[in-house]
Amino acid sequence: MPNPFSTFSSLSAQSRSAEVKAALAERARIMQLCDASGQAVVTPAACGNLPHAQRCAIAIRIARANGSEELATIYTTLLATMQAPPQVAAIADGAEAADARGAAILSYVDTVTLTPAKASRAHVDALLGAGLTDSDVVSLAELVACINFQARVLAGVRLVEETFA
Repeated sequence: MPNPFSTFSSLSAQSRSAEVKAALAERARIMQLCDASGQAVVTPAACGNLPHAQRCAIAIRIARANGSEELATIYTTLLATMQAPPQVAAIADGAEAADARGAAILSYVDTVTLTPAKASRAHVDALLGAGLTDSDVVSLAELVACINFQARVLAGVRLVEETFA
């Protein structure tokens, strides 16, 4: 399996446009940091109450909500290596949560991804009330922010490629 955390680092090699290749080569360190950020939030050494498979399924859900099937495919490939329970894998496909904890998590994920202006302290309170620790809430916020950022970076690169193709 290709390393899912080399996606951004390898964008210039994948590009069909010399202009885009050159621009991405100049930003190689930024692309490496995008990959490192994805790895840090999806498969951290200490995952707290958010297991790797759940994080990965959330990453897929966010990528799809952003219309980035390319990014969703990367994380789907990774999720397939994690032996995720069916209810966790279903998160990626937009399924509703089976319990209050999951509902609080997905409400936060979907709100911040789709309508960020509607995110509020009530979402954080719901996460804490559902048993997440302060650290878990921060980790979830980092995950949501990072994957949304990655989706936007990929969309921007693909748009520039279309311009120069």
